[in-house]
Amino acid sequence: MLAAFMRISLGLQLTIGLVLGLYSASGEGGGFDKAAMGKQIFLDTGLSYPPGLACLSCHRPEAAFADPRPVSSGAAEGRKGIRNAPSLMYAALIPGIAFEDIFLGDGTELYAWEGGLFYDGSAQDQFEQVQRPFFDENEMNLPDEAAFASRLRAAAYADDVRGLVGDQVWKDDSRLSYQAYRALVEFLKQPFFRPFDARIDDYLEGNVHALTEAEKRGLTVFKEDGKCADCHFLVANSWEKPLLSDYGYDNLGVPSRGAKDPGLGGRTNNVDELGQFRAPSLRNVSLTAPYMHNGSIETLQDVMEFYNKRDVEPERWGPTDYPATVNHDDMGDLKLTEQQVSDLVVLMEAFTDRSLLDMKQGEVFPKVPDGVPSTEEKRLYFPDWTHRLHPTFHSDSLKVD
Repeated sequence: MLAAFMRISLGLQLTIGLVLGLYSASGEGGGFDKAAMGKQIFLDTGLSYPPGLACLSCHRPEAAFADPRPVSSGAAEGRKGIRNAPSLMYAALIPGIAFEDIFLGDGTELYAWEGGLFYDGSAQDQFEQVQRPFFDENEMNLPDEAAFASRLRAAAYADDVRGLVGDQVWKDDSRLSYQAYRALVEFLKQPFFRPFDARIDDYLEGNVHALTEAEKRGLTVFKEDGKCADCHFLVANSWEKPLLSDYGYDNLGVPSRGAKDPGLGGRTNNVDELGQFRAPSLRNVSLTAPYMHNGSIETLQDVMEFYNKRDVEPERWGPTDYPATVNHDDMGDLKLTEQQVSDLVVLMEAFTDRSLLDMKQGEVFPKVPDGVPSTEEKRLYFPDWTHRLHPTFHSDSLKVD
């Protein structure tokens, strides 16, 4: 209840700010605004040490802004991440992490973690998330905010940034960095990252011809014998349209790859949560191979077979990091037929946004489909509030420099 009250209260603060006209960062009104600044930062290979790595380097357009490598290479020679870089499509809509109460069909009440950024939920929202890659030694490898701000001042778009944030912010490392994080968040809220224009959207809105017969069979398996819809919701939850995830946490028993990764349990220090990771959205999943938090499963066919026969063919998959907490109740021996598995794989194609499929070679960002609401129209729906806790919030955000 306290977390919910905080979200409501902070949302009210933002409403007041918008009504008073104290802050605007839509990125949709033309000119160089916060979202345009975020786009430049996203593309900038000069914000790493050594230079050469940008956000785009590990979030590739052809992979729905995920990384087609199991783990990403860092800026420093020989450095690699420990997890597969996830898709940025719909990432701005992931709810903040909270300990939620869940009611089962028999009335039983359970409590579980849901939401949060990074696979272990260690960032409350995207403002917390976008900061860390710049200073992670396995990613962009900058030593501190002073180095980050210095590189921003040397960027090709520096004059535009200075004009946007004002001279006082421009000269202050912490305040300039804060504005850069805010800009990245605004960019990731842009409509082309959340088009909801997959064929599954058409079908769920009543177009019965949007899916093939095989995909319709797969959807039945998805909702029934496969139990997929138990965690990958086909109904709206934290957003107005289905995000195809409940963003809950589970230990799927995926094959080990590299050093043990404690996941959620490493953040909560709860041994029962070791090896648990947040369920991703299945939107655009056909484009985001390899799969699982560590990129250990290469194809969707393998993913479905893993869910179906993990416990009856353990030698095929090998050891997992934390076997004591693996979920054996909901997966591992689903007893699906080969046809059902095949239909599930086919169904995944229906989750792909047409705007991504329509991108032409060389295009970095997809076009926005007609009818997708602007960021300003949905401002209060975004789980975005931790920036108000930043020490520069009061000096920067409540006035125009």
